[in-house]
Amino acid sequence: MSILRGMLLAVLFAGVTAGSAMAGGPNGVVVVTHLDIIPTFVDQAVPVLNEFVQDSRNDPGVVVFKMISWTPTTNHFQLIEVFENERAFEAHASAAHTIAFRRDIQQFIGAPYDDRVYSFTNHSGPIEP
Repeated sequence: MSILRGMLLAVLFAGVTAGSAMAGGPNGVVVVTHLDIIPTFVDQAVPVLNEFVQDSRNDPGVVVFKMISWTPTTNHFQLIEVFENERAFEAHASAAHTIAFRRDIQQFIGAPYDDRVYSFTNHSGPIEP
């Protein structure tokens, strides 16, 4: 239940931080990725995570790309990704740096790579402050 609550808070966090770009209105895509890093590999994984976040922020159509961690632990991270539309998300997913990240992070994770793609419902509206 705590992980679910954390993921819901992460989605809310994305909504608060997206700013005036509004993630393409109702066509925006939100992705929450949970990464459970093996505790003994956190020091090696964090630079890989940081580089991926930095590279991803420069992708066209990215509104928000943040990394947060689950406070009670030092090895659970969430990537909060907001894209203007499906096309921007697909371009990011197929970018060379995304493919390299998914390959490179595998040696450090203790659970399957868990990314969940969300879209806006009719009653939620765009992401805005």
